Amino acid sequence: MTLTVNNITTNFTTFPNINNGNYKQKKKISGITKFASAAGSTIGITAALMTISKKSGGKLSEYFKNFLNTIKKAEFNDKNVIFIASASTAGGFAGGALTDSKNIMAKAKEGLVQLIGNYIIPSLFVGAGINLNKKIIDANTNLKNSPKSLKLMYFLTGMASLVTGVLFGNLVSEKLNTNIFNEKSVRPVNWKDWAEQFDNVCLVTSMATTGTTLAKTVSKAIPLAHFLPGYITGTKTENK
Repeated sequence: MTLTVNNITTNFTTFPNINNGNYKQKKKISGITKFASAAGSTIGITAALMTISKKSGGKLSEYFKNFLNTIKKAEFNDKNVIFIASASTAGGFAGGALTDSKNIMAKAKEGLVQLIGNYIIPSLFVGAGINLNKKIIDANTNLKNSPKSLKLMYFLTGMASLVTGVLFGNLVSEKLNTNIFNEKSVRPVNWKDWAEQFDNVCLVTSMATTGTTLAKTVSKAIPLAHFLPGYITGTKTENK
């Protein structure tokens, strides 16, 4: 008797290797964490603006009146932008950490990238670039005869400084993450990072057109733009 065995072909499904770095699964962010991060960022921004506002009297009503005038009339500089961004990031981190303690490390890493890479270094570059340009022009009185050309020159210098600052800031934040958290951290600059530079574009415009209505108008958008770094930091989770 002959026994015939048919060939059996088995198809195996290949699952992604989670250790090869190509497979990322993000943990779902809870509604309470989103709310807490948003609230923390908002509180941080408000506290920063209150600090920037100078108290003009002993009464609480006078204090808040001055606070509103600061937002209405202020022309924020690079130091103000850094201070507001720091307060937003700290507030967002605090809110996110309180409601999502399992991802505190991820939030700390993201906060470092946001603060150093997207705000502190770019804002410092913008301020230094425009102020240096103004000093050079002050030394050359011939360039002062065309105010519109001067403002355009300040703006272009500020934008070039901003782009340089974002790229350099990203490299610095990667190095800090590697040294502080003892892991190789590679985070290329993405479209979100550029989108978050809206506040620094407003800063460039404000510093380039100091004393004008345009400078006061764009400055009003700066506090609103700083909501993002705090919220993004607070809602950050580890990739699995």
